[in-house]
Amino acid sequence: MKRKPIYSTHIGAASILLIFLVLSLISFASLTLVNSRADYILSKKMLDRSLSYYQACHEASGFIAENEPSYRKIDWSDPNINVNSLNKSITLSEFQTLDVNIKPMYSEGPDTPTYEILEWRVVTHNDEVVYDETLPVMK
Repeated sequence: MKRKPIYSTHIGAASILLIFLVLSLISFASLTLVNSRADYILSKKMLDRSLSYYQACHEASGFIAENEPSYRKIDWSDPNINVNSLNKSITLSEFQTLDVNIKPMYSEGPDTPTYEILEWRVVTHNDEVVYDETLPVMK
């Protein structure tokens, strides 16, 4: 009697498949770790930037509140009155400031503002700043 040959996978194919699976999992885990660390560093930078911006906004609001009572005392009926705007530059970082410019204006009553905000913007003062737009995949 003639035997039929038995076709089966050998033990070597299962080992190669297992090695490939382990290498794939290790590479995906390392890529996830690198990406998570980059996101964490970016989040810390954004936290520091946001804190410095809102601290500067708080200081600018204090600057406006400090000067607002003197604007209520202006005699707008005087034709020779000369009102100048007030400027303040508040440091955000090494290269950036928050520039605020306010100007007195006529107030209709006690609940209406006595000033107009002409400028409230973040200004970068160094043209040599180079933004890092690279994607550090391997270091």
